Amino acid sequence: MKRCFAALTVATLMFASSTAFGDTGVFIKNAILMDEDGENVTTFSQGARVYISEEKENQFLINENNDIYYADKQDLLLISKKTKIYRVKSTPSIMYLEPNPNSNPVKELQLGDILYLEKLEGQFGLFKTENQKKGFVFLSSLDEGYIEKENISHGTATATMTVKNSENKYLHIRKADLLYIKDFRDNQYIILDEEGNEFFVNPLLVSLNKDSIQASRSSFNRRNVTNISKVIEYAYNAIGKPYVYGDTGKKGYDCSGLTYSAFLEIGIKLPRSSSTQASTGVPIKKEDLITGDLLFFNTSGKGISHVGLYIGEGKMIHASTGSKKVKIEEIDSTYYKKRYVSARRVIVD
Repeated sequence: MKRCFAALTVATLMFASSTAFGDTGVFIKNAILMDEDGENVTTFSQGARVYISEEKENQFLINENNDIYYADKQDLLLISKKTKIYRVKSTPSIMYLEPNPNSNPVKELQLGDILYLEKLEGQFGLFKTENQKKGFVFLSSLDEGYIEKENISHGTATATMTVKNSENKYLHIRKADLLYIKDFRDNQYIILDEEGNEFFVNPLLVSLNKDSIQASRSSFNRRNVTNISKVIEYAYNAIGKPYVYGDTGKKGYDCSGLTYSAFLEIGIKLPRSSSTQASTGVPIKKEDLITGDLLFFNTSGKGISHVGLYIGEGKMIHASTGSKKVKIEEIDSTYYKKRYVSARRVIVD
């Protein structure tokens, strides 16, 4: 069954009398569920969006046509959470130290201020402001409402991959990396990077964790992976540009000019030539290559004379003298396999 919901912002205020709205989830696989009374069976299709009334350790309780269903957390992704709030509707309105208008004032509230209830006490409530001030406020001066916040779930990458989005941004993901999942759409997870860019990832490449967190993108910690993503993004965006000896991007690139410029994008200044770049970072075996590593070749017969940037799946981006442009090429092509010398890792965990 298909359901359409209005697009959610990170925080949406809803001052409505209805309490039917709950947290929102989306099914990441087809699920056949029986209601809690054992009378009705309903099929929820992959991608179906539903309201969640309660969250338990391993299950979500779903409201559907006045029935309640239990969904396993491995089948349903929580994408937004609803929190009850209060808004100041009239002034003057004072926050007091005690539930008494004769007690000391803590703060003078402004029209539209948002408060979070901690407990009720007669005509008063103990509230907390958004900047953590606490005090008692007359309930009659407030409107009840809800704030809906984007929920970010955790997942784990089951493979190493580099993905590209519609804005030509690249995200490098390593196997076992922690992923930040915003949504599930078009049968794919929407993954966020630290800058809030969105990427579609095949669900077969992600294992959904049971825990979830409220949106707090500043807590994302994938610094090295982000640096690799930026280096790869730079190299991808250079594809098709001409080979120009001695250039680092003004009109084109030579091989070491491309790698030099890509790493300069993240503040790492490599030596300028391929032979001197071959002494940077740490040495690695060819079978241990990961995205972002440098590969060195002897194409002149006189030692290291060419460098490429490894992008995974046995491929590199390099400025080719033969093709006279920046291109993607197999590292084990007939030409490069027999000329391979060494590999280095510049971005180290």
